[in-house]
Amino acid sequence: MEIAGHLCEVQVDRRSRVRCEPDWHLGREWAKSLKDFDLWYVWAGRGQMRLDSSEISLRPGVCLWMRPGRRYEAEQDSEERLGVNFIHFSLLDPTNGLPLSDFEPPFEVWPTRQADFVDGVMRRVIELGGEPRAEVAERALLGGLLAELEREQGEAAHQAIPGIDLHHRDVVVETAAKIRESPAQAPTVAGLAQRAGYSVDHFSRIFKSIMGLRPQDYVIQAKIERARQLLAESNLTVGEVAERVGYQEIFYFSRQFRQKTGQSPSEYRRSLRSSGG
Repeated sequence: MEIAGHLCEVQVDRRSRVRCEPDWHLGREWAKSLKDFDLWYVWAGRGQMRLDSSEISLRPGVCLWMRPGRRYEAEQDSEERLGVNFIHFSLLDPTNGLPLSDFEPPFEVWPTRQADFVDGVMRRVIELGGEPRAEVAERALLGGLLAELEREQGEAAHQAIPGIDLHHRDVVVETAAKIRESPAQAPTVAGLAQRAGYSVDHFSRIFKSIMGLRPQDYVIQAKIERARQLLAESNLTVGEVAERVGYQEIFYFSRQFRQKTGQSPSEYRRSLRSSGG
């Protein structure tokens, strides 16, 4: 696999998905002990991180590609605890299996526009930890993710989104992360726009430009994805699932579920159980 101009093999070391404890902070000693790369994706909360020559905001949608020998000190907002995916990994020379000593990551901080994709791939790599015969899959998934983040960052450096500045993107990515985290509590589009400080039309236009969907469609997608998870992993009735994801009427929930998946909620659950999924 080629990443940042280097042929390399990916080796996954440690990984997890965490909601930081109330007293969490990243002290100076942590960075001194860093021996491999560490990829972070912030999926919830807010905080600050001090790098060698700058200070950045930690917020949903931010990716960090940390490397040994750099400064990383961080703390979180006590009212909005951080939620982070992290994967420690090494990049190896395919000819001898040794770490690539001259590898320079293409970015250190990147606010991705592909929040669902990044979160989903990292979660799958995390889930594969410890499973038998999963090493090839997790290497391929993480390598593909790194290559795509490099591509996205490089493309953005040469081609700005018309009419969209960094502040708009940050607002939308953070809003989308909050929707995914609690789709049942998602406000109306007017409420989302008000929280973001935009008119409804302006907010909807920016949101679609960045996320690829209108905000109302994004909320529905998040609700259906959460419903699929509950149908697969719990014994809640269809009515209880509908209520958990924010629907007051089971008929309306079932109709939207079928529109998005091609199956009713009951059919979806039966298909999973009949296939052992």
